[in-house]
Amino acid sequence: MFKLYDIRTKRQNLTQEDVDCLLGAVAKYYKESVGVESVFLGRDARIYCAEMMDRALEIFPQYGLDVYFNPVPMGTCQFYYSCMKNRDSGGVMLTASHNPKDYIGLKLVGKDVCPIAMGCGPDGGLEQVKRNYEARAGAPAAYRRGAIHIAQYQREYVEYSMKLAGVKPGDLAGLRIFGEFLSGTGGMDFAVAMDLAGADLTLSHSVPNGLFLQGDPNPIEEETMSPVREIMKKGKFDLGFCFDGDGDRMDLMFPDGSQIIPGLNMSLLVPYIRQIFSPYFGSVTALKAYVDVKAIPLALVEISRAGLEQHIIRNGHSFIKEKLQEHFAEGFVVSEEESAHYYMNFPYDPADTGKGFAPVENTLFFALLTAKALKENPAGYQRLFELQKGIYRYREWPITFSPGHEAEMEQIMAEVETLMRTCGATVIRDMDDGSDLDATLMRFCLPEHITAETEFPELWCQVAQRISRSEDGMCRWEVVASGEALCKEINDLILSITDRYVKKGIAHY
Repeated sequence: MFKLYDIRTKRQNLTQEDVDCLLGAVAKYYKESVGVESVFLGRDARIYCAEMMDRALEIFPQYGLDVYFNPVPMGTCQFYYSCMKNRDSGGVMLTASHNPKDYIGLKLVGKDVCPIAMGCGPDGGLEQVKRNYEARAGAPAAYRRGAIHIAQYQREYVEYSMKLAGVKPGDLAGLRIFGEFLSGTGGMDFAVAMDLAGADLTLSHSVPNGLFLQGDPNPIEEETMSPVREIMKKGKFDLGFCFDGDGDRMDLMFPDGSQIIPGLNMSLLVPYIRQIFSPYFGSVTALKAYVDVKAIPLALVEISRAGLEQHIIRNGHSFIKEKLQEHFAEGFVVSEEESAHYYMNFPYDPADTGKGFAPVENTLFFALLTAKALKENPAGYQRLFELQKGIYRYREWPITFSPGHEAEMEQIMAEVETLMRTCGATVIRDMDDGSDLDATLMRFCLPEHITAETEFPELWCQVAQRISRSEDGMCRWEVVASGEALCKEINDLILSITDRYVKKGIAHY
């Protein structure tokens, strides 16, 4: 259950003793390794989170921690804002994100909302939490019992996001917006903000329900998205939003129900992001963006031409946030993942950037900014719509290996890379700073470094492959190309390899 970036497993894998031991291990970590006196605690709507929060409210105070908590299901982005309001505290979000309803998980942050993951955070972050868990020691009797306080910040979170996005009451009047929340916890914040902004709003599955009756709360799964696309087509909406279970992924849809590629959407947000950060940096430092290893090459050009240097980064929310924090002074202000995650160094106080910045996610801010950009620049989105017509993509698809076949996961990655090299691909394995991408990027007829000046040939293709760090035994591939036949040809080559492992019975689609 100890993943690279968070803690996640099926609830049935844990006895009640295991759950209590895990919460004790987390509490011990915050008290002894992070050195905080308090923790903010939040949860999403999934069915086991309320049970786990009740146990946390009993166990955390035993370790001398004061607990500030929101008893109402909340999105992960509102959780991060709540932690920004409690900078001296740790933060624990009970969520399993887009996973099925029977999963449980925890996302952890330290003081100043600093990410905690494997090898990231005091004493090695989750490595120390894991050691605490394996030791299975109870709370020392010497700790005084902590106090419990209810703390809710939804209204402040909405006001903050609207102010930072520059969206005032009534500014979005005339926009017809559709929001699909898959019974997750992002709907309440979104509805309040869009209503204040004057948008004509239609909501679907906006009431948090951890049973997820319409399917897994994952906006990438086509089975989940097909009905949503039909609603978009019939409703004549200007813009569609679809959020995952804990509301930190924001998929966007054109009026015909097709997805707006996140990297291309980011390119239209660049002028607004520059407005936020240019006063802080002045003209001395070039502003920069981290972009997903899977980012569409055309999006890289568009982001560069809009005024942000783009640099490829490995996947993983904690890693991206750590890099944004580490390199903020160099001008790295924002990031995106093609899984529809958006990140930024958010100011604690928009009116006083001297108070510092926190590298977190805030999909409400990016939703408001996107709606504002559409209203002010509809021609820009029409241009993106036309540009996307010339892009063909097999959006990231997985193969899952049976337990005990971890070695074959590395093997299949090597086989695909070798085949792509044989076909003439340029292979990229490192970030610009020389660190490991934890993925392989393979490009046909494209340069290793794409800039604002890059010109594209008539036919080009890009393949991205990686081992997922948030799902068990899963490898993933994404293929994008300028021609439909070329895209299918390359994807079929990958399938010729993955099919063999499936036929062996050691993996499945």
